[in-house]
Amino acid sequence: REYLFNNFSNLLIANIPFISSRNTTNSNFNFDKFYIKYSEIYPNKTKPSNSFLEWFIGFSEGDGSFIINKRGNVIFVITQSTSDVKVLYYIMNNLGFGKVIQQSKSSKTHRFIVQDIKNLLLICLIFNGNMVFPTKNSRFQVFLAAFNDLSLRMNRLALEPIITTILPTLKDYWLSGITDSEGCFTLSLLNNSNAYRLRFIISQKWEANKIILDHISSLFGVGVVSAHFVSDNYEYIVNGIKNTEFIIPYFDEKGLLTNKKNSYLLWKELRNQIINGKHLNKDSRMEMVLATKQINKKI
Repeated sequence: REYLFNNFSNLLIANIPFISSRNTTNSNFNFDKFYIKYSEIYPNKTKPSNSFLEWFIGFSEGDGSFIINKRGNVIFVITQSTSDVKVLYYIMNNLGFGKVIQQSKSSKTHRFIVQDIKNLLLICLIFNGNMVFPTKNSRFQVFLAAFNDLSLRMNRLALEPIITTILPTLKDYWLSGITDSEGCFTLSLLNNSNAYRLRFIISQKWEANKIILDHISSLFGVGVVSAHFVSDNYEYIVNGIKNTEFIIPYFDEKGLLTNKKNSYLLWKELRNQIINGKHLNKDSRMEMVLATKQINKKI
């Protein structure tokens, strides 16, 4: 840890040959530097779209890892259940680099990995200045410092850190990405009652990140942010038929890319059945109870 901290501090000195970055006052996702470098490295490849990169950042802030090994090498990794391996190939195909490997046959997990210096630069250009959660950004900054240290030792240019974070909007795809990784659509129906509990939840650890959950609540104009019973965990919760109406237009427009898409569609269908009163009929309610067990079911 001391090694990483010292390198991070040393890399902020003014005479390092940085790749110049944009002004940090811009609050929108900005991929200009990434696109310039991508075209230099891959002149014949189709560049990833803005919408994909916005989704990719959100998804990575949930399921991505910025790894620095004991030798000081840096690796970017996203781990998924093998049942969702298709999303890793989707990422690889859209970026045009990296590889997908099986991490564990017994635990049924796969990984998307980037570990070569050329493509790690592109990864850093995607995230630098475009992070949302404060704690994830702090981990990325340490990762970027280690990358710069490695890059300088290879006589390459370093990337100037952008420390500030930005706030997402309902016009971009970041919220779709973080929902694919950290979101949850739930419906509970009791066998012996007409009661139900319909909810959308995004969970996040550390109080420093609570401000982003509060921001998401303000974007939709509904929901509450509360502390979870587990220490240092917080949840943004939208509860009930009336309130969930406000989140549906976003997910219908932006969509989801993991198996969570199927959960959302089933959740929305069952929500419509509640609106139509099917939960009040004993027979149809039992069918709905069985259907709820398929929401968020691991394949």
